[in-house]
Amino acid sequence: MPAVPDPAAQRTPPSPATISRIAVGVDGQPEGNDAGVLGKALADVMQADLLLVAVHPDPLVVLPEERNWRSLEEQAASLLGETCDSFAPGARAVVETDMSVPRGLERVVRREDRDLLVVGSSRHGADGRVRIGKRTRQLLGHCKCALAIAPRGIHGKHRRGLTAVGVGYDGGPESDEAVALAGSIALAAGAKLHLCGVVDDRLSSIGWSALAADGAVLARREEAVRAEMDALGDFGLSAAKATGASVRAEIRRGRPADALLKPQSTA
Repeated sequence: MPAVPDPAAQRTPPSPATISRIAVGVDGQPEGNDAGVLGKALADVMQADLLLVAVHPDPLVVLPEERNWRSLEEQAASLLGETCDSFAPGARAVVETDMSVPRGLERVVRREDRDLLVVGSSRHGADGRVRIGKRTRQLLGHCKCALAIAPRGIHGKHRRGLTAVGVGYDGGPESDEAVALAGSIALAAGAKLHLCGVVDDRLSSIGWSALAADGAVLARREEAVRAEMDALGDFGLSAAKATGASVRAEIRRGRPADALLKPQSTA
C-alpha cells in the first residue's frame, strides 16, 4: 500500500532559485543549433550570461597538416562564430579540447561556474521531441549543474517566448528544488507554471495477487491512493505558490513516466 504523506507535516518551502550563468554545447549539427536557440531564449528571460561551448578532440595520433590540432581548433572557433551570429549574437564563446565531449562540457561548466547547461537532443529523436543520447546520459550522471535538452527542430521553427513551464513533483526534496527552479523561470518569463504530480497506483506482482480479489482490501488501498494524491497536491501547490509564479497543479495516477508525458489539461 502506498505511503501516505502526513498532511499536517511541516514543509519548508524550497529556497529561491535562479539562473544567472548558462552554457550551451554546440557542434555544428542541427541539434546543437536547437540548443543555441533554447539557451538564448532562457538567457533573455533570466537576463543571464550566455556562454557557447564547442569541444573538439585532442588527436592521439599525428594527423596530416590540414587536419592537425590547430586546424581543428580553428574549425571549432569558426563554428562558434557562425552559431553566435545565427542564434546568440553577443554571446561569449569557448573552445575546449578533450577526447570526451561530455567531459569537456562538464569541465567548462565547473570552471565557468555555470548554473545551467543546454544541449541538443539525440539526432535519432522525433521532430519536436527530446531523446537522450549516450553523451547526454553521461552528463546526467556527472554534470554539476542543471541540464536542459532542447527539442529537435526548434531552431527552424517560428520563435516565440516561453508561455508555460512544466515540472514533475513527487514530494521529495529533489522535486522541491525542481519546483523552485521551474518557478523562477516561469516568473521571469511571465509564463504559467504547470505542476504535475503522479501517484503510482499499480499493483505489485508480488504480494498483491492473492489479495486482488478481496474487495475490502482493494477499497482500503484505493482510499490510501486517493489520500496520497490529495496530500501530494497540497504539498506541490504550496511549493509552487512559494515561487511567486502563476500556478496550475494536476495530480495523476499510474506509471510516472507515462503519466508525465500526457498532455496537460487546459482547465
